[in-house]
Amino acid sequence: MSLSAIAVVGTGPRGLAIAEAVAEAELPVLAVCVTGAREDLAKRRLDKTLAMRVALGELSAAEAAAIGARVLFTRDLGRLRDCDLVIESTVGDIKSRRAMLATIEGTISRATVLACNVARPSLPRIAEVLERKDQFIGLRFFHPATHTPLVEVMPLPETAPGARFACETFCRWLHKTPVEHVEGAVRPVLGRRVAAL
Repeated sequence: MSLSAIAVVGTGPRGLAIAEAVAEAELPVLAVCVTGAREDLAKRRLDKTLAMRVALGELSAAEAAAIGARVLFTRDLGRLRDCDLVIESTVGDIKSRRAMLATIEGTISRATVLACNVARPSLPRIAEVLERKDQFIGLRFFHPATHTPLVEVMPLPETAPGARFACETFCRWLHKTPVEHVEGAVRPVLGRRVAAL
């Protein structure tokens, strides 16, 4: 399973940082504005963040421009249909996030992996509304996603091995270390060989 068409739903600080991290890894990313968020305001926030990183010497002006160009802002959830991986990172309580995930699931294709950027204890309750749990996984990006090297990979018991492996590979493409909780401790995910779905 290849994850090359990526979308992030939610353009608050966390969602925008994830989109920026994806774009910095030279992947195009669709940033979906929801709950009244405007594309132009989200783009201005990203441009401001990139300008700050240039001022700090983290990026050149050319690198910042290239990252910004890879992020496409939209309010059209229908555009998620062609994505390989959709990362939900909206702001709200469990009820509102469950509703958003159910809406996304009704939009995406059967092969799309749906991930949720949420803390581990909330994940099972959030997943209850989904019909295709085999394509659902938790991906917790520690904020800010652009600077934090770890991503917690949280499969459900129903998550297909191919979806899990693809997400671990995706994290490494972003130059992040996928980690998992084992017996109360966090440890890096070792490389796996899993047949693609």
